[in-house]
Amino acid sequence: MLRKVLLLSCLLLLTSPAFAIPPPDVVASLWQAILQMIGIASVFLAGAWVAARQFLSQHAPILKRKIVFIPILIVLLILSILAISPLFAAAANEPIKGELLPIETVIQREKDTWVRDWKLKTVHEMENEARLTRAAKQLPVVQYQTIQSFTPKALQELLTTRAKDVYVLDIREAMELSKFSIRHDAVFRYGDLVQDLLPNDLPKDRLIVVLCHSGLRGYMGAQFLKHAGFEQVAFLQGGLAEWNKQGLPVNGRADFKVKAPVQPSKKEALAMDAYKVQVDPAGTATMSIPNVVQLPYETASTADLQPVLAVSKTKPVLIVCKEYGGCFQGLNLIWLIEQQGGKVAGLYDQTGQHLRGLIN
Repeated sequence: MLRKVLLLSCLLLLTSPAFAIPPPDVVASLWQAILQMIGIASVFLAGAWVAARQFLSQHAPILKRKIVFIPILIVLLILSILAISPLFAAAANEPIKGELLPIETVIQREKDTWVRDWKLKTVHEMENEARLTRAAKQLPVVQYQTIQSFTPKALQELLTTRAKDVYVLDIREAMELSKFSIRHDAVFRYGDLVQDLLPNDLPKDRLIVVLCHSGLRGYMGAQFLKHAGFEQVAFLQGGLAEWNKQGLPVNGRADFKVKAPVQPSKKEALAMDAYKVQVDPAGTATMSIPNVVQLPYETASTADLQPVLAVSKTKPVLIVCKEYGGCFQGLNLIWLIEQQGGKVAGLYDQTGQHLRGLIN
């Protein structure tokens, strides 16, 4: 009976290397290293066991095998543990590496054709918008480069197995954060990162994973952190939308639809006595509305938003937009104004189409 148990244990150990195949996006994960070590140890133990058994069978047949083999096996196990324990410690401190893929390759994994095409178009628009904003602020040009990234499941594994080595930075807007989130260490606006404004006490000895909704702001935010000198940066593939789609745990409810704001017609918008702000991306042509103020909301810093917030305390603000991204950011600005006790006159969508999927 004992022999069968020992044989079964050796067979189980021998199969361990089969589970040591690394996940595609966590090349140096702790589990990979540990399982590889177990595989090596199992081969060593099995070989030593067979060799010891053959030796004793030939040269010490009179000894009772159980009395001899069990102490030998215990000694071998102790020696193996002592031999590989430094490797376990080294694996625990090994740098975390994600997939190092061009953003276009990451986007191609998107299953929905419309979303995939939209992201491929939008990511390059965002790169250009950031360039324009930085140029207007006389900031140096950022050379965009390939940034490592993680799938939702790979990030969840890291947060479970190596949480102390990962720093999660959520760069969504306040309205988005109010809807749902996952475990994070800090929140910070994307627009501030675009303008080289950084969170306090951002660590350089941990992997910083940047979160957003679609994965695009996360990718761009990681670019600006890389430019600022943070070498260990990454983003979440597909963003929190993909995280939620895969059924991974969230705090709150992943539903971005908000209460419909007042939506005036063009004639009503022109006639309104309000502070009018166009929030479309940088580089977008100004709408044909007199006295409209250009404020590219997504790449605007928190300081850039303060004049609008201050005006809203005494005069209603009319948000105007003609791009999908601008209309979405308009809802973010409305939420921010209302949270700070300001007045909103409404949101004028020039197309009349963009708000349909964003409001209740």
